[in-house]
Amino acid sequence: MSNGENGCLLLSGVLDPVGGAALRTALEPLARKLTWDDDRLLPKRYADALVELATNGGKLNVQMQVTSSIETLLGVIGAPGAENEFSLPISSKTVERWACDCSITRILMQDSQIIDVGRAERTIKGPRRRALIARDKHCQFTACERPASSCDGHHVVHWLHGGGGEIENQILLCHRHHWLVHEGGWQLVKTDAGEIVPIAPTVTFGMPRGPD
Repeated sequence: MSNGENGCLLLSGVLDPVGGAALRTALEPLARKLTWDDDRLLPKRYADALVELATNGGKLNVQMQVTSSIETLLGVIGAPGAENEFSLPISSKTVERWACDCSITRILMQDSQIIDVGRAERTIKGPRRRALIARDKHCQFTACERPASSCDGHHVVHWLHGGGGEIENQILLCHRHHWLVHEGGWQLVKTDAGEIVPIAPTVTFGMPRGPD
């Protein structure tokens, strides 16, 4: 494993036939197209499947420490990127996605000295997550059937922006669609009837041509 100039992880290796068969058996179901308009190429679907497998579909078997300021979480201009042991600085949108449904440990610092460390606690857990699974059953992005066991809990209005922890403000999203909502620029709007409507990001192709 090595890191590219842009922080991407480069993988190269050989597995024995048994190990290779075990990995493909685990990846193939996760690498299938999610919806009819899933335009990811097969290598990208395999890569996403590997990340989903590593994070265990939102289950807390892997704990990753990320150090971030509140200014970074809020996307304040000029705030430094968040830091992780194995990557380049991380964007505020990625940290926001991780903070949606993760294990959070409070670390308070003053004058570069740690003055308090809190206990790790999931933001969506226990009876609340069970109720969320019972209600949604699968990813709530349009036409996606990824099961609840492979989904994260997503705050429709993120708690960083004043969203509450009530179940009405939470839905299940699979790894890919959770990424699209945060880093990909998609928006989710809840209608008066309670339906979730995804809105694609606005694409600007350039300024209109002025007069000659």
